[in-house]
Amino acid sequence: MTSPAPVAPPPAPPNPPLTIEHALGPFSDERPRAAWGLRLLAVLLDSAVVGSVVFLATGSDTGLAALPGLGDSSGPSDDAAAAAWAAGTLLLLGALQAYTGMTPGKRVAGISVVDDRSGRPIGLPGTALRWFAHVLDAILLIGYIRAAFHREGRTFADSLLGTVAVRTTAPPPHPLVARLRAARDSRAPWLRWPRRVTGAVALVVCAAATAASITSTSGGSQQMSEQTSCIGTGDFAATAVLASSRDTRWVSRLGLTRITEQRWQVSVAWSTGLGIDADDNPDVGTTTAAVAVTSPRGDDAYTSGGPFGGVVDDGSTDDGSTGDVDDLGLSVPDEIASATVAVPRDPAGWTARAALMDEHGSVLAECSVPVPAIDADPLPDRL
Repeated sequence: MTSPAPVAPPPAPPNPPLTIEHALGPFSDERPRAAWGLRLLAVLLDSAVVGSVVFLATGSDTGLAALPGLGDSSGPSDDAAAAAWAAGTLLLLGALQAYTGMTPGKRVAGISVVDDRSGRPIGLPGTALRWFAHVLDAILLIGYIRAAFHREGRTFADSLLGTVAVRTTAPPPHPLVARLRAARDSRAPWLRWPRRVTGAVALVVCAAATAASITSTSGGSQQMSEQTSCIGTGDFAATAVLASSRDTRWVSRLGLTRITEQRWQVSVAWSTGLGIDADDNPDVGTTTAAVAVTSPRGDDAYTSGGPFGGVVDDGSTDDGSTGDVDDLGLSVPDEIASATVAVPRDPAGWTARAALMDEHGSVLAECSVPVPAIDADPLPDRL
C-alpha cells in the first residue's frame, strides 16, 4: 500500500495586498507636495494671527511666533502675560493642525501637514512632538531651508515624525474627527456647513491679522505734572521745586492703540531765588541734590542717592552716563542743584523727600511734599 503523494502548499501571492495607508504614499495626484513658498506664507500668516492676539491682549509683539526658536516678546512691561497669550494661541492653532492638518494660515495657503503613510492629520501628541522638533530646524535656520531642497520638502521635524506638507485642504480625516463627524451626521445633521465657510473664516482672520501687522505705527509722549514746592529746613535758606513726569510708548494697529511702556520720574530743583532771604547763606561751594519717593505704606522707596534709604535708581550706567532717567528741566530762578529718580509705577500720592547737600555730603536743607499727580491723557497723539 502506497502513501499518498504530499500536497503542495498553494503558492504565495507575489506581493501582499496594499492597505489604504500604503497605497496613498507620501504624495498623490490629489495631494501633491506643498511648495516651500506656500509653507513660508502659512508661517507668516499664522505668526500674524498669534501676534495680533497677543497685541490685543497685552500690546506686545511676538515676532515669528509660529516658528519655534524665532519668536520673541518685546514691548510691554508684562512679558509673562504676553508669553501666556502666545502659548495659548499656539496651543489652539496646534490643536487645529493636529486634527484637521491645517491652521488658519495653512488653510489660506491651501496646504496640510499629514502622516506620510496614511495621509491623515497626526493628532495632538504627534503635533506637539513635531513642534518641539522644530527647535532643530531653528538652528541657523538649516532645517527650514532644508525643506526647500529636500525631494519631499521635509524639515528635520518632518523626517523625525514622519510627516509631509501636501497641497490640499481636504485630507482624509483623523479617526477622532471621523467619529465626531459620523455622530454629528446621525444626531445633528443641521450642524454641517460647507468647507468654503471654514475657508472664508480663515481668510478673514488672516487678512485682518496681516493688515494689523503691516499697518503698525508707534509713538511716544511725555506728560508732566504741575510743579509744587517746599521750603527747606536747615541752616541754608533754599526752596525745593518738585514735579513728576510720565513717558509713554504706544503702538497702534488698525486704529487700536495699546501702551507698550510707561515710566515715571520725580525731579527736584533747589533754588535760592524764590522769595526766601538767602543773603545770610554761608559759602558752601558746590552743592548737590537728592530726591527720594516712598509709597504710602512705606513698602517701596526709590532714591537718586544721597542721605536717603531705598532702591537707588539714578539712571546711571556702568560708564557713569545717564540711562533711563532724563532731566525734566524744571524752570526755576537761581537754581543751585537738581536730581531725578525713576519710579517703576505711578508715584502720585507718594511722599517725595528732597535734600540739598554740600560738596562733602552734609545736608544743608531738606523738605518733603506729596508727589503731584499727572492729569494729562497718556495718549494725546492718538485722539
